[in-house]
Amino acid sequence: MLQFYNKLNISKKLDFMNLSTALIAGIIAIIFIVLYQYIDGTKILKYQSRTLAKVLAQNIAPALLFKDAKNIDESLSSVKYAENILEAYALDVNGNILGVYVQKQPYKKNNEIEKMTLKEEQFSKGFELYTVVPVHAENRTIGYLVLVHSTQMLITHLLTQTLFITLIILVSIIITSRYYKLLSRKILNPIAKLNKGTTKIIQTKTLHTHVRVYNDDEIGELAKNFNIMINTLSEYHEELNRQKDLLDYKANHDDLTDLPNRALFNDRLAVAMKKADRNKSALGVFFLDIDYFKQINDQYGHDVGDELLKRFSQRLQECLRAADTLARIGGDEFMIILEENKEMTTSKTVAKKIVEAMKEPIALGESTLKISTSIGIAIYPQDAKDAEELVKNADMAMYKVKESGRDGFAFFQAE
Repeated sequence: MLQFYNKLNISKKLDFMNLSTALIAGIIAIIFIVLYQYIDGTKILKYQSRTLAKVLAQNIAPALLFKDAKNIDESLSSVKYAENILEAYALDVNGNILGVYVQKQPYKKNNEIEKMTLKEEQFSKGFELYTVVPVHAENRTIGYLVLVHSTQMLITHLLTQTLFITLIILVSIIITSRYYKLLSRKILNPIAKLNKGTTKIIQTKTLHTHVRVYNDDEIGELAKNFNIMINTLSEYHEELNRQKDLLDYKANHDDLTDLPNRALFNDRLAVAMKKADRNKSALGVFFLDIDYFKQINDQYGHDVGDELLKRFSQRLQECLRAADTLARIGGDEFMIILEENKEMTTSKTVAKKIVEAMKEPIALGESTLKISTSIGIAIYPQDAKDAEELVKNADMAMYKVKESGRDGFAFFQAE
């Protein structure tokens, strides 16, 4: 190889150097950019699938607990709007299939479901990503949810990007090899800048670097196309990040009321307890629900029930401060975290305010409803030493109110 190179004249050597440099830079650029997109795309796809599976597992838990096949199938069919979800399975703890959703009919038996180990995991088989999450109810695992995610869209996009990048690199090689002898040092300088820009992208692995367009000739066009390619990849990456942020939000908020859900409530409670320990202060935790909500739901329908939950949550927010946390943890059950003052009167004041606020009738369409609420209150650290016990004691206090006739509040009292 070296002898062949030494026999070439200067012009041929320059041609050879130009061609070999372009090939090497192109191959490295393609490998790094495609590899980066594949790793990042796979990571986000796994995150999306895991988040969707956990949300669906929460929704399907009541039906799975009672082995309600109809509701299980209805819950599983909610993934039909996700085009890349091929199959969804609900399994009991022994691996028996209790519900199935398949995108394409007729249903064909999936042998991987029978062979898999029942534990929370993600694994790939061919062009399919399997996501397995446990379904919990009553503080125990009652089954498993399996989502089969198609990776063909990701692969197709990567192949398209690879083809586009390859075409750009080929155009670069053809232009530089064809016109290299006619270029002066002034024209070669933009090529060096372009090479420097591509090298920077390879080294930094950032998609926000652009190359400067010096001329309106082929080299300038190449630079423009390269910038278009980088912009396209950058926009795709930003869109994936936006989708990730949206899924993060949905995973931590209630769809109906837009309030924090149980997961976000638990995170904020842990932070609030640490702050209370650090400041040697106290905080109150409220456990409350709407009195006779089931009867209202049965009498007026789920639409009225949903609207009532929204209005109820709005009234609760009007009674709280900006620093307080209000969360819907399921059904008509809500929880509140608020910081106590030194006189330990904040919880009592807020509880009275909430009870009074709920006495005003709520107009829902043609119906006017009179509602009330029962509130149980536990104070940290005097009533509990950890979050689980604190929530449990607030729940117990709420049921004391229920037993006493509802429409009020009570603080936890150790028996």
